[in-house]
Amino acid sequence: MKQIITLLLFLLIIQTGFTQINTKDVTIIRDQVGVPHIYGKTDADMVYGLAWAACEDDFTSIQENFLATRGRLAEVKGKEGAIMDVLAHIVQAQKKSKEVVTDSLYSPHFEKMVGAYVQAVNDYAKKYPEELFIKNTFPVTKQDVIAANILALAIISNVQYEIIRSFDNTMDIYEIPQSAGSNAFAANKNKTKNGETYLCLNSHQPLTGPYAWYEAHINSEESGINMYGATFPGGMTMFIGANEHLGWSHTINYPDHVDTYKLKMHPKNKLQYELDGKWETLEKYPIKLKVKLGFIKIPITKKFYISKHGIVIKNKEGFYAIRFRANMEFRAAEQWYEMNKATNLEEFKKALEMQYIPGTNTIYADKESNLFFISLGQFPERNKSYNWTKVLPGNQSQLIWGDEMYPIEKLPQLTNPNVGYIYNTNNSPFNCTSPENSLDSKNYDVTFGYQTKDNNRAIRCRYLFEQKDKIDYQDFKDIKYDNYYHTPLYTASIQGIEKIFHLDATKYPDIAESIKLLSEWDRKTDVDRKAGIASIALFLITEDVFKKGLLPGVNTISETDIVKFVRKGQKHLKKHFGKTDVTIGEIQRLYRGDKDYPIGGMADVLAAMNFERGKKGKLKAFLGDSFIQFVKWTENGIEMEATNSLGASNKKESEHYDDQIKMYLEQKLRPVYLDKNKVIATQKRTYHPGE
Repeated sequence: MKQIITLLLFLLIIQTGFTQINTKDVTIIRDQVGVPHIYGKTDADMVYGLAWAACEDDFTSIQENFLATRGRLAEVKGKEGAIMDVLAHIVQAQKKSKEVVTDSLYSPHFEKMVGAYVQAVNDYAKKYPEELFIKNTFPVTKQDVIAANILALAIISNVQYEIIRSFDNTMDIYEIPQSAGSNAFAANKNKTKNGETYLCLNSHQPLTGPYAWYEAHINSEESGINMYGATFPGGMTMFIGANEHLGWSHTINYPDHVDTYKLKMHPKNKLQYELDGKWETLEKYPIKLKVKLGFIKIPITKKFYISKHGIVIKNKEGFYAIRFRANMEFRAAEQWYEMNKATNLEEFKKALEMQYIPGTNTIYADKESNLFFISLGQFPERNKSYNWTKVLPGNQSQLIWGDEMYPIEKLPQLTNPNVGYIYNTNNSPFNCTSPENSLDSKNYDVTFGYQTKDNNRAIRCRYLFEQKDKIDYQDFKDIKYDNYYHTPLYTASIQGIEKIFHLDATKYPDIAESIKLLSEWDRKTDVDRKAGIASIALFLITEDVFKKGLLPGVNTISETDIVKFVRKGQKHLKKHFGKTDVTIGEIQRLYRGDKDYPIGGMADVLAAMNFERGKKGKLKAFLGDSFIQFVKWTENGIEMEATNSLGASNKKESEHYDDQIKMYLEQKLRPVYLDKNKVIATQKRTYHPGE
């Protein structure tokens, strides 16, 4: 009987990832703006505390992660939720997680950390059942955590764009970065006036939701982790940030992470496809949803299939299979843990050798004045005779790559350029510093599919670094807050956009007033600039190419089309504002609850902001400049500053729901600390989880 009980307990641990945490070993200190500082005796304690704090601040987003992978988010969020349900189904989040949940793929130590995370979210759900969207979705298990990781990693790999193209039958449009993006840059003693090292973390994510930045500080007595930065709600360590020794940030990169195959179907036998001269049968893989519509839930079934290549989507032209590595490797969280532990460049590079993170550029700096850039990717060995950025023939098994992938030393990377600065703004990884120090694309495998183009942010960032032989800390900060459209304006996503500044008013007299405003605009996107016409016209242009399924992708816009959207923009302004000379701050708004504020920035300036349609003709900020962290290593140690676009809590009743907005809009920062004594000096509340 004792052996049976032991076996049952073992099976329970495998399924739930259960780790018994004594919450008295976990301390959470909330500072003056509500940011949690987590202290644990062990790494598992630390993870429990981080998960508990995240639940306190944004249990909504944590639930959304799990609901999407279970195909149940549509029951809560309707059509918007259904999109995420279907995406999670297509990337096979649950199916893949079920296949690996009992395997010992994590290290035993990290297994305990996963178990602590599972225990924390389940404990929170049990203590606060009134916060649950759907009562029977908890407790969650280790499988749910793995599924959520697979979905997130697929999104990081830009799989969603290939899926959209498959639905729209626009697969031949090869993806390159759009203007949303992220920034990260660093400078060392070769560039700074005082010989200090600076790092800027400015990744552009949605302002709210499961993939918005969650600011925190984590500390473990066991491993020595002492990291301040940001993660997503549900992260087990920091994804970006700094410890006493080093720091890094990520930006999304756009190599060829995903391959699409056109299947040759049998002329008579339904669902049979040819592979190496034989006929194989597609596995049916439907999804059944209940989509919330008002007070009712509408049942919907969508057909998908699986071939030996991967997931299969049928459109009007036939059956297309999609293959990518992001749902074959889910252990990125463990790699981030090792990166959090690193204390020098050698240890950091050792953590990168795990190659569990499917993509992203990484910009690194440390107290020894080292700079390092790498564009990560999990690239299989591909036959160079084929153009892998295009649709591939699906009848050849030789094109279905396996587990072998290029080692990390083959990826684009640069250590300590002598000019003393590195950067990335989602632009080409080959342009990561000054032109004479940058990388040569010819030295890297052509099947990686890295883009070679820049965007406005990259051109502007490099220009600002090159303006001065040496920079001080304020110069460095000014680069991040720059909100200028460079002259001439160039972005790879929509080429030819510079024409908007040079329209002839005599040729288009009906929009002469708008043309005058555009030609007189100094290209700065501060709220007081009378460039609302630029904001709405650029928004309408981007909205149009998105609706056509042309973003990401290379697009060239004609003067005729620019005039069309300026005309539409002028009509929009007169309808909603009664005038054309609208300021940027009048039309661009940052919403939080029932309040809204004027906000500057536009797509593809360094201080970027992207918009969606808001109320009464206004544009609502939803993605871009959000969490900001500056780090500098001085002779006295590390100094840091940070701010968040909204607040530490996503709960409307919290005093920290919107208490950082004023500081953020005024481009002010607050000091943040790794030293526990300084943290205690700024504390507002100290407690153990559950108290």
